[in-house]
Amino acid sequence: MSSNRGRPSRRPLVAMVAVSLAVIVAAGVATAPRPAPAFHGTTYTGTGPAADFALTDQDGRPTTLASFRGTPVLLFFGYTNCPDVCPLTLQKLTQAVERAGRRARDTRIVLVTLDPERDTPAVLKAYASRFGTGIVALTGDSAALAQARRGYGAYVMIADPARSRAAHGGHAAHAPRPAGLLAHPGAVYGIDRRGDLQVIISDAATPEQVRDDIRTLARM
Repeated sequence: MSSNRGRPSRRPLVAMVAVSLAVIVAAGVATAPRPAPAFHGTTYTGTGPAADFALTDQDGRPTTLASFRGTPVLLFFGYTNCPDVCPLTLQKLTQAVERAGRRARDTRIVLVTLDPERDTPAVLKAYASRFGTGIVALTGDSAALAQARRGYGAYVMIADPARSRAAHGGHAAHAPRPAGLLAHPGAVYGIDRRGDLQVIISDAATPEQVRDDIRTLARM
């Protein structure tokens, strides 16, 4: 009859090996590169901080990009007299935020005006209220707004003068410069809670694609 007395137990050794393997596996998981989030919109190989700006909101308060730190931001350049792209985009964004779920409800839609001569804080406040409470509208002097546009590669130009005159009853020639319709991009810049630019959402994106991209942005 054999006896195990006097022989060292192998159980502590097996336990130590198992613990070591678990630590190695956990370390490998922690250091492995995370897969890039799946967006429908345009993304970049490497993300970085979104361009900062120093503007004024619809309540007259100084506002920078850091003012939104901790919340997802959907940044859009437009103006209140825009006949089509701006209202359609803002409506699409507000509906997409509502449908994106609880985690995305703190998302802020930020409209930067392209028409500061007419878009005073009071005008912007009345306009933004038409689309809900989650919209922040920004203005500033020409230099500050130009810097904000350069930071995102956004452009603005006066549209076809003939179209402008027709849209304003044929009197655009006697009105101040902002009476002309403005050509501008319809893209939306998706910025995460850390202030990094993550995605550019095309104005051709479907409501479902916009909703999905907002969900992805809110989870980051």
